[in-house]
Amino acid sequence: MPFQSTVNVQLNLGVPGDLILDEPSRAGPVTLATAGAIGQFFTVANGTGLASLGGTITAGSVVFGGIAVNSKVEPLYGSSAYNPLAPNLNLSANAQVLLMTFGSCVLYIPNAWNIGDYLQYNTTTGVISTYSPSGAVSGGNAQIPNGVMTRFASAAAGLGVARITNQA
Repeated sequence: MPFQSTVNVQLNLGVPGDLILDEPSRAGPVTLATAGAIGQFFTVANGTGLASLGGTITAGSVVFGGIAVNSKVEPLYGSSAYNPLAPNLNLSANAQVLLMTFGSCVLYIPNAWNIGDYLQYNTTTGVISTYSPSGAVSGGNAQIPNGVMTRFASAAAGLGVARITNQA
């Protein structure tokens, strides 16, 4: 038997929505008006206090909600009636979820990014992506105020750590 010559270590950063840094953070519970997923961006209607995927922040009526986080405490609804325990990050309408407004969390970013890139969200789907500080927000997206990628640059889609510093 030969001696072991290599050691493979593939550590998992976490899952989208994990709060992984030991630093101050702020998050609050809200009720969802629409179904969504952990790691997506939500806005909150002032009139009802209900959170919706994406949306456009409008003075007086729709406010910054935050990023849905803390996947380990949300109920698991599964992927279908035939597989109710399939692992996923889905959230149903009328469920309670924790929205982070300040802190760092793991996010799945569908595009390449560098440390320091700004965060944007799709106003229809709530999917979070990035853009370069020298660039502009992509069509159909809005900037997440004070949102930036802080760790693990990637040449393709994947997991990274983002920080938002809003005082909502």
